Amino acid sequence: MGDQGVSENGKLKITICGACGRMGRRLIELVLADPRFELAGALERSDSPFIGRDALGADGSAPMGIKVTDDFGKAAAGASVYLDFSSAEGVLPAAESAAVLKIPAVIGVTALDGRIVGRLKELSEIIPILQAPNMSTGVNLLYKLAAAAAAALGEGYDLEIVEAHHRRKKDAPSGTALKILETLCEARGLDPEKAGVFGRSGTPGPRSAREIGVHAVRGGDVIGDHAVIFAGPGELLEITHRAQSRDAFATGALKAALWIVGKEPGFYSYRDVLGL
Repeated sequence: MGDQGVSENGKLKITICGACGRMGRRLIELVLADPRFELAGALERSDSPFIGRDALGADGSAPMGIKVTDDFGKAAAGASVYLDFSSAEGVLPAAESAAVLKIPAVIGVTALDGRIVGRLKELSEIIPILQAPNMSTGVNLLYKLAAAAAAALGEGYDLEIVEAHHRRKKDAPSGTALKILETLCEARGLDPEKAGVFGRSGTPGPRSAREIGVHAVRGGDVIGDHAVIFAGPGELLEITHRAQSRDAFATGALKAALWIVGKEPGFYSYRDVLGL
């Protein structure tokens, strides 16, 4: 990628998709506050009431001349990477445009179905794409720890996943919980579509050793809690991650942005960033 998207003062120029959401606003604040970065553009959906307004930080600061737009080409002009925390509906249009412009992608949108992920993998033959449902260091370590525990403990320990999020979260279970399920299934040699049991009701009968329960809690302003339970004979092991601030995700996304610039085309995960 060379020096594409690097300003004259050496700062990495970043475009943010979903710029006016909770994560987008926090990313703008962190970009403005960090001497390594410069905001190249701010993208929102076409029906957003923020179109045409300044891309403001919470403290009222605004990068001169940066207006919120629904035009990816304008938002990404001069950028060397874009961060996408918009919505599942907006992921592919942005990625398609990025592939044309040869701009690397860091995608943190959750609830992406197989069709979207499949197309992202095709586009990753043109540009480097990092897609992760959760970009916190702790959660990505949880994946590794949970997989190791699942493999070591074996079928004598029953696996359950419990996640909790704020009342406004649209998807359930969370993308992180589904990634944990996938990771546990890989460790146990199971098919996630067959092993996952999403909540229980009625009289389901005794649980199978080859099932993994996934349970979603919604309420209040919980940022994101995930627990993996290993229930065995006479003991219970629990691995838990609690996000205390969205900065855990935002700083992780910026770390991914620094990492992916200059990488060869390919489909990457956050574990690649951490070397796990």
